Amino acid sequence: MNGFGRNFLPGPTDVHPEVMAALSGPMFSHRSPRMQTMLALMQPSLQECFGTREPVFINTCSGSGLIEAGVRSGVRDRVLVAVGGYFGEYFARIAEGCGKQVYRVEVHPGRAITPEQLEQFLEGPAVDAVAIVHSETSTGALADIPALARVVRARKDVLLLVDGVSAIGAIPIEMDRWGVDYYCVGSQKALALPPGLALGAASERFQARAEVQPDAGFTTSVRKLVSIARDNLPFWTPALSLYHALDCQLARIARSGGWAARFERHRQMLALIERWVGSRRDVALVAEAGARSPAISALRLPERFRPADVTAALEARGFQVGGALDPRHGPLIRIGHMGDLEPAHLEVLLDTLGGLLS
Repeated sequence: MNGFGRNFLPGPTDVHPEVMAALSGPMFSHRSPRMQTMLALMQPSLQECFGTREPVFINTCSGSGLIEAGVRSGVRDRVLVAVGGYFGEYFARIAEGCGKQVYRVEVHPGRAITPEQLEQFLEGPAVDAVAIVHSETSTGALADIPALARVVRARKDVLLLVDGVSAIGAIPIEMDRWGVDYYCVGSQKALALPPGLALGAASERFQARAEVQPDAGFTTSVRKLVSIARDNLPFWTPALSLYHALDCQLARIARSGGWAARFERHRQMLALIERWVGSRRDVALVAEAGARSPAISALRLPERFRPADVTAALEARGFQVGGALDPRHGPLIRIGHMGDLEPAHLEVLLDTLGGLLS
């Protein structure tokens, strides 16, 4: 690769050189005042990012680890999972792996479940939780979480769990205002950090259920994770190097205009790719207009081009993009336009892709 700004994978994303350098920070006790201070200073920025007054917890694991934690601590027996792509199905499989009964709501790839559909399916078998992927990384579809949360909140004692792995850091999140009970993210997407950290937050309703869950585990216990976040004192040894990187990245975000500026940059990149696709008759976005993620776009290419050939040709020119995760979605490529990428970086990629397709 030819330096920063050439990685358009749907994750892991490019990591800024300053953040990479922070990984070499010194080791120190995770039970020390220094650790408490570091974690305490991170909280205001993380809470703003999640849109919550509850503590944002951090764990050394992938985003999948906190999805499992949410299931173990927040699903009693039965969960309804909206499946509109690879990661919706992934959520369902995690829940089944935790011994929960899963009811899948299948949505056409490229679309997200609507409030009307969710309302209809909640009239079926009783569930105690609903799970939804906010930004479906396999198709680029974006769910209307505020509207879906209103449907769930109208049901007594049903919690809403959201996979926000490619949404946090790319779009404004308002957990408290929307009424989301659990929201989690991995570090390697729009936050533009190395893989290995997961962050999450839980509503008071979720925390109350987690207090009495019998099979929440230990390192997957949201009750314990919330306690760690409140006290800023980990029970177990975290990946301290990755915490240095997170600390550095939050400082960089603050210096560059804060979360609002970051969200606006992601909005601009989505608009740029929509204009580029709209200027061509031979390329189409998988996700529907008005429900597209500002972090990831899945593109259907002209039939005469094999996606594997296109991704190989782009890689030969120094660019990385992703392919389809599910063969049922058809031949496509996936472009991640998130993290610390700028519209100018995306313009170069799209110019190169346009040349290959001409």
